[in-house]
Amino acid sequence: MEQQIVHATVGRVRFRVPRLRWDANYAELVVQLLESLAIVERVRLNRQAATVVVEYQPHLLAANTIHDALSRCFSQATVATPQPFPPTAAPADAIALEDYEAQVEADARLETDWERLGLPLVALGVSLLSVPFELPFVVVGAAVLASAWPWFQRVGHQVSQGHPPNVDLLDSLWIGLHTANGQFLAPALKTAMVGVRADVRDRHRRQQLHAYPSVLMEHYQHLTVERGQVPLTIESQQLQAGDIFWLQPGELVPADGKVLVGIAEIEPAHFAPSRQVMVVRPGDSLNAGSQVITGQLQVQATRTGWQTRLGLITDLLHTEPVYDSALAHQQGEFARHAVLPTLALSAALWFSTGAYGPAIAPLQFDFGSGVQLSLRTVLLSAQVFAVQQGVYLPTAGTLEYLAQLDCLIIDGRSGIPDLLGCQRLIQTLRRIGIATYVVHPEAHTVPMEGATDLTSDRLSDLQCYLQGKQYRVGWLSFGEACSCPLDQWLPIRWAPSTFTPNAKVVVLLDPEWAALSRGIALARDALERTYQNVALITLPNLAVTFGGMFLGLHPVVNVVTNNVTAFMAEFLHGDAPQFRTELLPSRPAPSLPTTQHARPSIPQLAFAP
Repeated sequence: MEQQIVHATVGRVRFRVPRLRWDANYAELVVQLLESLAIVERVRLNRQAATVVVEYQPHLLAANTIHDALSRCFSQATVATPQPFPPTAAPADAIALEDYEAQVEADARLETDWERLGLPLVALGVSLLSVPFELPFVVVGAAVLASAWPWFQRVGHQVSQGHPPNVDLLDSLWIGLHTANGQFLAPALKTAMVGVRADVRDRHRRQQLHAYPSVLMEHYQHLTVERGQVPLTIESQQLQAGDIFWLQPGELVPADGKVLVGIAEIEPAHFAPSRQVMVVRPGDSLNAGSQVITGQLQVQATRTGWQTRLGLITDLLHTEPVYDSALAHQQGEFARHAVLPTLALSAALWFSTGAYGPAIAPLQFDFGSGVQLSLRTVLLSAQVFAVQQGVYLPTAGTLEYLAQLDCLIIDGRSGIPDLLGCQRLIQTLRRIGIATYVVHPEAHTVPMEGATDLTSDRLSDLQCYLQGKQYRVGWLSFGEACSCPLDQWLPIRWAPSTFTPNAKVVVLLDPEWAALSRGIALARDALERTYQNVALITLPNLAVTFGGMFLGLHPVVNVVTNNVTAFMAEFLHGDAPQFRTELLPSRPAPSLPTTQHARPSIPQLAFAP
């Protein structure tokens, strides 16, 4: 069987299929077969990581039955598509993505509630009662080892697939050695606390998804719309940008749009900063998911379906596009390379001291789990909050790049809207150390104070300079035809009517300059919180681990410390509902090319030696 379930929650399952990476025909057929099933709502393919995510209606059939039906699609595609000769090796970045994605979701493999929570709690109870009731060693040890069965399973899977050892091997050895030595409480407490955290995490995620019900898929209403001056009666899911329609009291707003005629009281959508009833008038904006309370409105749709704010938030929560994080990849690589040295350190302590406790203590070293916890808490929450603030950051990697931006190039060759707002943004970026260029079609333009004016014919010189310095550059363009000249730069789109989800691009959902500064601020805040999570978990872990190695600290202290700090990072600090949206100075501006503003001569670049 080629496919393997690597992650499953209610209504969503992720398969890993190596053949997807190098067989485009097979991948296309798999997607077609999955989408043909009535229970399937959405299919997301990631060929680079060789994964496919399927979202389905969970209330129609049992989970096992649904998984079997999905698996048959892969079998049918295998039979229908001839097996081509696979490439000798996958690209290095694809392998890294696959390994990291597997590591991130290792603690969320398909497990029953009994395996995840029931057995660990039973093992903890048996270990607590073992001393007063003098329970047999074999009974207590078997219960503790059974509670750690998911760890052993993951280690076996890693070995069978030829993957390098990861932290699961260290955890499994720590649990097994303590159990063999008759110290049952620490491993039983570890499996129980990890199981409780996993259960709380799943419940929290279900509450999140429930908090953003998709009116785009579940709520149907018939609308009479005017499309190109032609009246049509359609369902809300068939709306297109530009359609004009009326809304009556009690109806949900089916798309993002602008009010053309009428005054009405509106209850904002779930993601609005305030749920207080508001009054809208002609010219005001409406978001999908809002509800008309009183009055009537004529609305023109600007974005429909998954490109509304509600649709983008729902998509982010379902797909969790956080696996392209550079920081997370660095942490994953560090953890993978640190496993064998940790085993060597443990063995050296054993042979040099002969003491059992200090030799096992290094197996509980933390290798940056704060980054992993931040993926689905801090970074994903920041992406959702960014949409609420009018900025769409499709992936965690996009958020990271925006947070570390060195300079911004504004492509003004097709005109710059709201020059006053642009000037304010330039001054704000200058204050926080981000240099700004404005590209003009000709030399005879009004200079923007604080920015470097640049003509089109000198853009190539600037590109070479910025590439040589390896600066992180954002390219802000207007209009549908504008595009970023370099793949390494971050494209920023100004209120496009349509865009592609999960692409490396920042989308300003509204024509508002301040939205970009808010996006940069919250991206920086999210990255800062991720670093804080790493410190919150790593520093106490190092303290108790070294305490176990040199001071004989009891392993229960280690277990409690690690899990309490992880709980705080994941649920108390990591998933904070608000992020900073005001930019604060954090670094000096980089040394970048400058131009002379003499008019009418063509600006000349003065490159630093």
